[in-house]
This record gives sequence, structure tokens and C-alpha cells, in this order.
Amino acid sequence: MYSAVSFGEWVGRNLLFSDVIESDKRVPCIIFTVPANIVNWFGVDHVGNKFGLLAPRIEFWIALVMVLIMGAIFSTCMSFVMYHFIVLPRKQMHKRKGRNIVDSGITPYLIGFGVIMPICAVLPYYYMKYFCIRSKIIKFLAACAQLTLFFRCSEAMFGFLPQYVDNSLKNLLVYTALPVEVKFDAKGAKKSDFQMVKYNFFNWVKYLFILGLYSSILQAYDYQPYPKNEGPSLLDIKLGTGFSRGQLINNTLVAILFQILLTTFGFGLSFLASLAGVQLVPFMLNPIFESSSPSDFWGRRWNLVVHGILKRGVYKPIRSKYSRLVASVATFIVSGLFHEWLLSVAFQPEGEDGVCYSACYYPGYGRNTLFFVWNALLIGLEYAIGGAAIFQIIRAHLPLMVVSLLVASTALPTAHWFTNDYVRSDFFNDTLIGFPAIIRVYNISGSVE
Repeated sequence: MYSAVSFGEWVGRNLLFSDVIESDKRVPCIIFTVPANIVNWFGVDHVGNKFGLLAPRIEFWIALVMVLIMGAIFSTCMSFVMYHFIVLPRKQMHKRKGRNIVDSGITPYLIGFGVIMPICAVLPYYYMKYFCIRSKIIKFLAACAQLTLFFRCSEAMFGFLPQYVDNSLKNLLVYTALPVEVKFDAKGAKKSDFQMVKYNFFNWVKYLFILGLYSSILQAYDYQPYPKNEGPSLLDIKLGTGFSRGQLINNTLVAILFQILLTTFGFGLSFLASLAGVQLVPFMLNPIFESSSPSDFWGRRWNLVVHGILKRGVYKPIRSKYSRLVASVATFIVSGLFHEWLLSVAFQPEGEDGVCYSACYYPGYGRNTLFFVWNALLIGLEYAIGGAAIFQIIRAHLPLMVVSLLVASTALPTAHWFTNDYVRSDFFNDTLIGFPAIIRVYNISGSVE
């Protein structure tokens, strides 16, 4: 028992760098001065105009790759079970009344609902502690691997895996290995080329610096330039707060931060996948600035990997028996619940008996689900009145960016229900360790130089 515990601690410290990336202790590699009038224009409540450039910690990216490898190993093991006990039984067909029908029996559902999905839901709570993972962003990304496998199991049970994925065990292994979505054709996973490798690499590097600069600016305001007008719990919600100018600006800035963050990690994963010789479905398609409707925002632009697994793992099974509206609302509710689960994993105390090695943060559960219920209502309204002449005129005559901002504005008054826990905690600070950042330089006494 002692040796097993020691092994987990060794992996955590030497491969996942839990101590190194637990807090940001970087020293500026370059120090420079910014004109005082520019500093004053930003209105930060400090004096001094000397800044330092922090280089990204390579340990952050090594830890992330190691977490992806660990997730791939786990997904591979589960995929063998999924293929033999879920996919193959569904593929076994026999003739009845001149028609081909699937005769899968109860086995796929017993294995899916009774084995694979519970393991995916429970395992992260244990291995985060076993491997001493303390960085909230690493916990969050590690949990995403189990989350995608959870819904891919649902896809397999109900027969909604992407085309060609169930053609062979190899295809299924490639599909489930990482929390991404690989493109397939009749020959298997679509192959990448050097141009794709170069494209993904340069975009990843570009967004590394964009995210570092943008986060550095927001970090100076604790990610909220305007004061918080609402408490952290579900009971603190006041609908009118979201319509105040300050909260709308805060929500817009953090929504853009999330878009850049997901885009950056998306290009990073696409770069790794293209190096391995496969193509991926893109993560983000600039939803905040190019969406033409709420359904376009959520269905075709925002986090397409999550959209895909929710569409095939939740929406389609429900839509096969109920209306489009019922399926859409149910999908948004499920999305809210799994985001609550992600919070519980990312913000769980690191030590035994709830002991924290770093500052603890306890999320306000329920707010994520309420946010997605709000957006389900927006989709319902779009289904009901989206075809009205006024909306057609707006889409036809206003610039796409203006239309997109109008679309985003329907969700922005409640966006802090979703972003609140990430903003109030040190989640973004944990993330920034892996990116170049600009900080204000202090002298030995602790005051700004």
C-alpha cells in the first residue's frame, strides 16, 4: 500500500509537476518601462510604470501532455470493453420480416450505464488525489477526458457514433483516445499533412501570446474591471444585476477570455493530432463575433467537440422519441449538470479529509445549470419566433459582427452565472502559468517600482 501511494506521489511531483505549477512563482525574464500616460489610461489602482515579462513554464505543458497520455490509456482500456460489449452487439443484425434490424439486447445498456459511465464519473475524484494534482486547470482538463468518454459511451449505446467510427476497433480507439473529435472517412481517420501541422502550430503560438497578453490585462483587475454586485452562491442571484453596465462589460470580457482560452487549447491539441497524422474537428469558430443566431452560436461555433458529443449522446437519443424543443432543453440541462460536475472535480480539496494545500474555493453549485436553462429558453424562443420578418431584416442588412454581438447579448446578462466560480477562484491564475504574461514589477519592500 505504501509503495502504491509513493508511486502516485512520485508521478505527481516528477511528471505532473504538482508542486511547481501549484502557484505562479515565475521571475521576469525581461523588465521594461511603459509610458505613464498609457498606464494611467488603463486606470489600474497602482502607481509605477515598470513591468516584467514572464516566460511560460514548460512544466505546465509537460503536465498537460502527461494528463492526456494517462487519459488516452484509460480511454483505450474502456474502448475495448465498449467495442466488444456495446458496439458489436448493436452491429449484430438478423433478418425479420424482410428488414434488417438491430438486436442488441440489454447488454450494451448494462455495460454502459452500469460500468463505463459510473467509472468515468467517479474516477477523477480519486486519481486527482492519488497523483497529487493541485492545479485547477490541469484538474479541469484531466476531467474532460473522462467526460468525453462518458458521452461517447452514450453515443455507442444508442447507435449515434459518428459515421465510420464503429467500422473497426482501431477507429473506435482513435476516436476515444483524447478529448477531441477526429475526422473519419471510409478508410479510417483522415490523414493530416505538413501544411496542416504548420497551420495548427503557428495558430497555437499566435494564440499563446494573445491569451497571455489579454489575461495579463484582465489579471490587473482580478478579471473583473467593475466591482462584483452579486454573491457567489445560487441564492445570491439577482436577475437585474446582469443588466447593469458594469456586469455586462465584465461578462463580455470574460466570455472573450473563455473563447480565446478554448481556441488556444484547441489549436494545441490539433497540432499534436496533426503530428500524429490525423485531422480534428475545430474547437471554436469565432462564436462571439460571427454567430448569426443562438442556435448558430451553440450548435455550429462554440466548443464544437462538446457540441458533438452532446448532440449524439443526448440530443439524438431524446429527439428519436420527443420533439426538437424537448430534446434541446434536455441537452442544455445535461450540459449544465456536467459543468457542475467539472466544478466539483476542479475545485475539490487536494488533501485527505478535505485538507487544502493551497487556497480552497467552494463553488456556488446550481448557477451553471441555471445559465444553460436560460440559453435553452433562448433556443426555444428562436424556434418560435426566429423566422419573424424583423429578424430576417436584421440578419440581411446589419454587418455580421453586429448581428453576432446582438446574439451574444441575449446570453451575456446571465454569463456570470457560469463564469463566477472561475473568476472568483485562482483558476485563471493557474492557467496563466503556461502562457507568457506581463506583470507589474515590485521592489524589495513590496511596493510598485
